[in-house]
Order: sequence, then C-alpha cells, then structure tokens
Amino acid sequence: MRFIKKFENFVNEDAEAPVKPAVKPTTAPKGPVTRPKRPSPIRIDKPGVTPDPKAKKTTAEDVANRFIEELHQKGDLAKNYIK
Repeated sequence: MRFIKKFENFVNEDAEAPVKPAVKPTTAPKGPVTRPKRPSPIRIDKPGVTPDPKAKKTTAEDVANRFIEELHQKGDLAKNYIK
C-alpha cells in the first residue's frame, strides 16, 4: 500500500508540474581547444650538409667502353658477345 501511494503522488506531481519552454543558448558553442603544433626537431625536407656525389655520372658509352676493356684484359673479343 505504501508503494502505491508513493506512485500516485509521483504521477500527480508530474502531471501538475508546468512544462518549461526550451531555451536557446545565447552564446555559440565552442569547439575543442587545440594547441599549436611545435615544429619537429628533425628536418626531413632538407639535410644539414650537402652530400658529395659518390660517383660521376656514367653514360651508356662509358659502360660499353668499360665492358670492352674488361674483355681485352681476359683475352676475349667483343665480337663473341655481340649477335
């Protein structure tokens, strides 16, 4: 019985309570606060020292001449390899 009376009181209070109209906020909601990114101590885009070239640029003629020289040192002829 005691629970039924509490339930009835709850229902009556809820029915008698005035409904409040929804209030729109006057300020715009703010987004999340972001911190500025710190620059990385490692620079990938540009090396600190200009590297020296490891070898000179070789052309197709340089390669062919080197091949012929190696063949002459072995005692072979280039004609044996050209078809």
